[in-house]
Amino acid sequence: MFFLKVWRSGLVIHISAIALVVFMAGISIADENSGTALKDSAKEVTADSGRTTAAQTAQPDRITGEYAKGYFTDAGRILASPVNWNSDDWLKAGLIVGATSVIYFADTDIKKISQKNQSQVGDKFAAIGDTLGNPLYTLPPLGLFYLYGHINEDPKARRASLLTIESIAISGAFTLAIKQAAQRHRPFAGSSSTTWDGPGFQNSDPSFPSLHTTTAFSIASVLAEEYDNNPYVAPIAYGLATLTGLSRIYDNKHWASDVFFGAAIGYFAGKAVVSYHTVHSYSAVKIMPVISRQSFGLMTEYRF
Repeated sequence: MFFLKVWRSGLVIHISAIALVVFMAGISIADENSGTALKDSAKEVTADSGRTTAAQTAQPDRITGEYAKGYFTDAGRILASPVNWNSDDWLKAGLIVGATSVIYFADTDIKKISQKNQSQVGDKFAAIGDTLGNPLYTLPPLGLFYLYGHINEDPKARRASLLTIESIAISGAFTLAIKQAAQRHRPFAGSSSTTWDGPGFQNSDPSFPSLHTTTAFSIASVLAEEYDNNPYVAPIAYGLATLTGLSRIYDNKHWASDVFFGAAIGYFAGKAVVSYHTVHSYSAVKIMPVISRQSFGLMTEYRF
């Protein structure tokens, strides 16, 4: 009975948080739907080649076998991606590793500071942050988001929910694999921040990296990418994800370096999944039909 009550309260918090992000995203959806362009009928005519292609589609937006297959193909692409990295990509990876190392040496001090500054207000915020990153509460609200997109014929909502679930699955698998390989002790266990037993399966609940934070940032990155035309979505999504990370440190469940590296996994996994399912157009000049209830015509777009 107690578990059911806790699960219900956690689910309400999670649905409320995603509803907040979706509400802000809904502003941009409404603008798009009442705007001048009907995307289903739009066609792009490239000036350099004269070819007519279907407008950029939002795929996947349905639960199909191809979508399920994408979990494995996208995970494989992420694992193989370092082969094709350029200097900027290697620089980003180096900065992530370097920042994690710096935080690692400050883990014990950060733990002491967080544990000395406990309060009732902090406890409440930490409870919310912990819930937002708990995979147990993640799928139901995302399923409702997909259902909303299905009922309202909103392919963008369906696409965002499906890509978010895929991102959570892929980033979660990577995080769990690293956890087993590292076997780092959690801070509440009383061990030092330098205690690692990996690789192996001695510790059934290893610390590095933080799965809650990975989940939160994978959700945030997908929603921020999908609704990048709305200035409010990214700050809210990443703000809630950051609250999850801070809550794990505050509750003494993770070291700060666990949280930072988990956030990086979720962030980059989410961005990768979205990029794999985005149709990129490289033409400089595009001519698109513009159709609305009041008028119709042509619109020219020039990208530089």
